[in-house]
Amino acid sequence: MDNLPLHSKSCVPCQSGELPLGKEAEEKLLRDLGGNWQINGKGHLYDLFKFKDFISAMTFANKIGEIAEKEGHHPALMITWGQCSVEIWTHKINGLSENDFILAAKIEEII
Repeated sequence: MDNLPLHSKSCVPCQSGELPLGKEAEEKLLRDLGGNWQINGKGHLYDLFKFKDFISAMTFANKIGEIAEKEGHHPALMITWGQCSVEIWTHKINGLSENDFILAAKIEEII
């Protein structure tokens, strides 16, 4: 990991045998990320975004979809009236990688 801001990096496909980040690295990247992101009970990166109505939440989710396609890294989204929850983890390693924090930082840029 280098010192570039997370939002300026791009997601890189995981290599075979790559391990999830350790707790110390997760905590550092979480601080770097800022915002309300947290690591949930499943060990996934999570945030809940609130909006004034359903269409605003859906618009936000669609913007996330565009970023996810560009980065080749896809979060779990749940849209309901006035809310969009975002859960991110790296499926291939069943844990967190730097890619998860990069995607979260890019999502923070569109709020």
